[in-house]
Amino acid sequence: MTLTLIVSKPRLPKGHDAQRDSLRTNLINNLKAPTVQLPVFDLKEVPAALGQLRDQLSLNAAERIRIIVFVSPSALEFGLKAIGPWPSNAFCGVMGRQSAHLAALLGVPKDRIIAPSMEGNEESEDSQGLFNLLTARFTAANCNITVCKGPRGRQEFAVQLRDRGFDVEELEIYDRIEIDQDADMCRHVIDLGRNAVLWITSSETITSLDRQMARHVMNKLADFRQECTVLVTHPRIRAKCLELGYTNVQDVATGIQSVLDWFEQHQHKTTNTKSDMTNQSNPAAESTTSVTAGKVDQAAPVNPTSGLVKVSFALSVISIALLIALVIAGKNQIEQTRVAFGERIQRDTTLLNVLKDQVKDSSDIYKDLKTRFDMMEENQKEAAAQRDALQEIYNKLLINRAEVSLSEIHQLVSIAKRQLFLLGNVKGAILALSQASDLLSSSEKPSLIRLKTAIDKDLADVKALPNVDVLPLAVSLDSVINSVDTLPMLSGPDATTDMTLDQYTDKATPKESAKDAANPSVAKSQGSGFNQDLQLVWQKVKDGAALAWHDIKGLIQITRVKTPEAFLISTQQANDVRNVLRLSLLNARISLLSRHSDLLQADLDRSDKMLDTYFDTKAVQVQRAKAVIADLRDAQLNLTVPELQGTSAALALAVAAEGDKK
Repeated sequence: MTLTLIVSKPRLPKGHDAQRDSLRTNLINNLKAPTVQLPVFDLKEVPAALGQLRDQLSLNAAERIRIIVFVSPSALEFGLKAIGPWPSNAFCGVMGRQSAHLAALLGVPKDRIIAPSMEGNEESEDSQGLFNLLTARFTAANCNITVCKGPRGRQEFAVQLRDRGFDVEELEIYDRIEIDQDADMCRHVIDLGRNAVLWITSSETITSLDRQMARHVMNKLADFRQECTVLVTHPRIRAKCLELGYTNVQDVATGIQSVLDWFEQHQHKTTNTKSDMTNQSNPAAESTTSVTAGKVDQAAPVNPTSGLVKVSFALSVISIALLIALVIAGKNQIEQTRVAFGERIQRDTTLLNVLKDQVKDSSDIYKDLKTRFDMMEENQKEAAAQRDALQEIYNKLLINRAEVSLSEIHQLVSIAKRQLFLLGNVKGAILALSQASDLLSSSEKPSLIRLKTAIDKDLADVKALPNVDVLPLAVSLDSVINSVDTLPMLSGPDATTDMTLDQYTDKATPKESAKDAANPSVAKSQGSGFNQDLQLVWQKVKDGAALAWHDIKGLIQITRVKTPEAFLISTQQANDVRNVLRLSLLNARISLLSRHSDLLQADLDRSDKMLDTYFDTKAVQVQRAKAVIADLRDAQLNLTVPELQGTSAALALAVAAEGDKK
């Protein structure tokens, strides 16, 4: 069985050959198996992002360390081609040894390259390994990091850095365009079956490749998914392959060497399997050979010395062969153990990263729940305190006493004053004064009787005040605020028009003129013969032109406005006008609830003026909004409230009388 490697690396434009040459040198030339180049994406550079990268590196910021991170070899080649000579004040961060080798080939000094699995570090060759190196070596206070990537690449890496406090900027320096695969190539890959080995480095690659093969060879794709082998470099890619239906998915480390190691290990397994099968299939031949050799030995004369030499030589050869076999088997076993340990370490690292993310999410959820629990506990305590206070007041009101405490009356009068002067709440003041009058109704003391008379007089003055309920007005104003985005504007296509150009000119329609021309009596009066025919033809041409002009004028609509500048605003300006109108109405709502009449009138005037200037006042929605504003104008918020002087004077006399008695 001869395995064929399907390489789906993206295709870079002309002039970017470093990655392609490295792939050819390190993989294709060293791999003892056929390969098929099957690129799925064409990569195209983004000049604006590359120009921004050059501008950042040209800045002289000696007080801060600048790190440029390239999340893939393609991003590395695009970025380094655009940058030119690597600046001495910047570091180059990559995800593994292969990218580090490519960076060195493209001119980055080795002491400026930061990569996992290099310089003695034991980090895994992925974004988590690079993240651990950066956080261990640099601090967020004096470090700027720029992440260069393609579309939808390594988004969690930048998020992790920002969570640690680093100043991170992401640049998409290249774009990805899907290649329309050839049908013959897709059929060739499908026909390989169990001999096909797909090397997949991104979940987008396997998704696009599977979709292209399904389009050309749908009837064989299900069997191909069960038979082929898929080499992946990340758990996310493994999950995508399993989701698509590929069953034989194997994890390898990042880089070309991991693919070579996998092929070497697999070829050793295949060779050992073939040898075992050969030995098992030829036992008869071995026995025949042994029997024949025995017959020859019986026929020949026996020489003891030569026999001992031959036996010693045979034993030596067998010992050497066994030793070589043991060395090869030990080497293979060590290599298999190393690969297995590498895969296990990579899986454990991935699992550890997932567990870290889950622990972090659980910690955030725990903090959120604890905060909510604390808030609920505080609210419960506050509700219990209010309930106790209300219960105490209720118990005091139920006590039938002949004498009334002046402190309670003083408290109720103070509540009434606060409701009137601070909040403008007439109902609250009436309720407090009525309660005070009811408490004094059973008292027979002269000072308290005078106090009750003063309270009743002030209570009558308070009841005479107009009671404006601002809640319905606030609800109506909220409906207008919510409908700001749907109000038709004069500059919009749904604005009401006054008339068409034809109605504005107010002339007879061409259809009526055509009817007059078709009247036989009129045609008869104009002459006969050739002249008459010519006039009829000319009249028909004129009527046709007039009818076309009438239809054209019917398409033109005329709207009379007082502010022509309302038609000249752009879409962005129209959104700004709606936002300003919404803010003005919100200010009016705050003024209404605060009972500030002057501020309310100013906000309503501003809102009404904007409606008249920029919006279609003939539309039903705008007229409804203007009606709500008119109702708010009529609301009487400035009340001339009584100062309760009589009640205050009588209360002072009653307190003084109680003090004299004591």
